[in-house]
Amino acid sequence: MSYATSENCQAVCSHDCPDSCAVLVSVDEAGKATRIQGDPSHPVTRGFLCGKVAKYLDRVYSPARLLQPMRRARGAAKGKMPLGREAEVFEPIGWDEALDLIAERLSSITQQHGPESILPYSYAGTMGVLGYGSMDRRFFHRLGASRLDRTICATAGGDALVSVYGKKLGTDPEHFRHARYIIAWAANIHGNNVHLWPSSKKRAAMAHDSW
Repeated sequence: MSYATSENCQAVCSHDCPDSCAVLVSVDEAGKATRIQGDPSHPVTRGFLCGKVAKYLDRVYSPARLLQPMRRARGAAKGKMPLGREAEVFEPIGWDEALDLIAERLSSITQQHGPESILPYSYAGTMGVLGYGSMDRRFFHRLGASRLDRTICATAGGDALVSVYGKKLGTDPEHFRHARYIIAWAANIHGNNVHLWPSSKKRAAMAHDSW
């Protein structure tokens, strides 16, 4: 890619929202992102970005971003510390030392209790190809660790859909405008489903379930 000729790069948010908002990223000649904004040409997300992604570059280029492993210092107090005092609790170490410490700990646990005593616990903070369901699974499968159902945060909703409708199904966002009436039961469309709101606000009725 030539950054000099590709100032605005089309991308998509990979957060597990999972609205997949279309994104435009401005990139300078050095390859550094200088601006991020929603893509107004997308028919569903229509240029919208949530507050978290709108400030994404602030976190990516923040001087406080962790760029190397940190280890709890010996004798450091545990518990929540005031912001800005992290250096009193954690100390930086090299990558080789950090990997050696982790490998030693995993090996010790495996030898004492077996590899299945190790349970990888994670899901989809971001859904990029490499960061989600890729290298980590290869590693833990090779280690022989326990396997976790990867849909722990969505299983309840999926089971509810199957028990009520017989299968998991939904409505395409473009089709909501054809509905005569929409009942949003215990759902805050305006706050938690912002891309559905423009096409349903004239036909939606909110129903609150106090239980």
